Amino acid sequence: MQLQQELKAFISQPSSTDEQFNTMALKLFQFQYEYNQPYRKFCRKRRVLPRSIKHFTEIPPVPIDAFKLTTLSSFPIEETSAVFMTSGTTNQDRRGKNYHLDLELYDLSMKTHFKSFMMPELDNMKMFILFPTQDEMPNSSLAHYLHIAKETFGTSDSKYAFTNEGFQIKTLIDDLQLAEEKGEPIMLIGATFSFIHLLDECKKNNIQFKLPPNSRIMDTGGAKGRSREIELTEFKEKISELCEVPLEMCVNMYGMTELSSQIYDRNLFDYFHQNEIHTTKVSPHWVKTVIMDIEEMREQPLGEKGLIVHYDLANINSVSSILTEDIGVQGDGGFYLLGRAKGAEAKGCSLAVEQFMASSQNAKGAL
Repeated sequence: MQLQQELKAFISQPSSTDEQFNTMALKLFQFQYEYNQPYRKFCRKRRVLPRSIKHFTEIPPVPIDAFKLTTLSSFPIEETSAVFMTSGTTNQDRRGKNYHLDLELYDLSMKTHFKSFMMPELDNMKMFILFPTQDEMPNSSLAHYLHIAKETFGTSDSKYAFTNEGFQIKTLIDDLQLAEEKGEPIMLIGATFSFIHLLDECKKNNIQFKLPPNSRIMDTGGAKGRSREIELTEFKEKISELCEVPLEMCVNMYGMTELSSQIYDRNLFDYFHQNEIHTTKVSPHWVKTVIMDIEEMREQPLGEKGLIVHYDLANINSVSSILTEDIGVQGDGGFYLLGRAKGAEAKGCSLAVEQFMASSQNAKGAL
């Protein structure tokens, strides 16, 4: 497909201007409006047509709950090769589904941004992965993401800390102690809840590590009810202390099943590029993250909190513009993630979902 080839070339560029991003975003919107029927109905309900807009921020963002309500796919799902599903419920019909015609753009997006923000100075290193394999969780976007990380950037002796019997935490502790003895830098990478279990196990048994210089840690996903909750800053401090890995080498990755790209803390990037170290999160050049006043549908000024909207050009088959339920604030060189929407912000999310449902129910004949 011509558009996919153009997007691959765009992502492969080292950077892009605002004008280049805008041009590509409008082209992708035209494609999704034409071929993604539920999205087209939603846009018409909002009175937005491709010919009526000039800037990507005018593209109607779809609330993430819409991925649970309908099939957002520009191709028939029987032609798609992968589907990633949200977790958190045993009801298959209430899980958000993001269909992919293929994973070329997803994988390219992952490798490109991961290299820049997690391994800017290395081609590979030994990884310990604190999450199940993609064979065990074939519909998990995180399982696939970690598989690509291991296969592309991990050494041949990289390994998973999970088996079909669960989290092998004692084996992981032995492996970390061995890496410490060998002086071999490693990357600990995986789900936040797994790291919290590691913290608790080590505290209970009075275990402390001193991982070799240049080791690094990447967590993602939060606890999500699977372990005790820890605020992100406190979590980073505790895992840094446990492993004696400097804070600038500890990175949180922000990702979503509904997206095809990931967003990282910029501290490790700044450290290796000898910049002043910031703790904001940075989107790749093919993603624009905008902090929105959802009632006015306008971008918030610097320092004002709002709902986070992502415009992800790697999300070719579903929708590029996604309204999250996360609150953020724009900072220097990126944005800060403040937490989940509640109160007035949550009402804004609910209103968007109501509008999407109304478009699905009332515009069936508007093709």
